[in-house]
Amino acid sequence: MKSGFIALLSGVLILVIGLVLASTIISSAVTAGTSTGIGSFTGAQSINDLMPLLYYAGLAVSSLSLMGIGGAGVAGKGPLGRR
Repeated sequence: MKSGFIALLSGVLILVIGLVLASTIISSAVTAGTSTGIGSFTGAQSINDLMPLLYYAGLAVSSLSLMGIGGAGVAGKGPLGRR
C-alpha cells in the first residue's frame, strides 16, 4: 500500500513539473528551429510544429500511467496492491 502512494505521488509530481517546464522547453525548441534555419527543407517545419504535441502526449502517458498504477495499489488491486 505504501508503494501505491509513492507511485501516485510520483505521477502527480511528474505532471506538475512537466507542465511548469512545458513553456520553456517548447519555446526553446521553436526558437532553435527558426534560428538555425531548420525549416529550409521540405517538411522540417511540420516536424518542428509537432514537437509540442509529442511532448504533451509523452507527459500525459507517463504521469497518468503512474497515477493509475498507484491508485490501483492504494485500492489493493494491481501490481502494487499485494505488497
